[in-house]
Amino acid sequence: MRVHLCKGDETLEQALAFINDNDPDGVTYTFDQEADRCYIGDEVFVNAPVLINYKNSYYALHIAE
Repeated sequence: MRVHLCKGDETLEQALAFINDNDPDGVTYTFDQEADRCYIGDEVFVNAPVLINYKNSYYALHIAE
């Protein structure tokens, strides 16, 4: 699992673009801002390949199809 910590005024969309542009395996990720918000210990949190931490809230990414 990788965690991306948003910096300053970075938006969720900018974080997702950065993750997709810099994925070492060339994988493209996506997420739903409402449905994929998760909490430490949630199954989604534990099993997510990549998490975004945005203003102390976590969002679980999943592979785009």
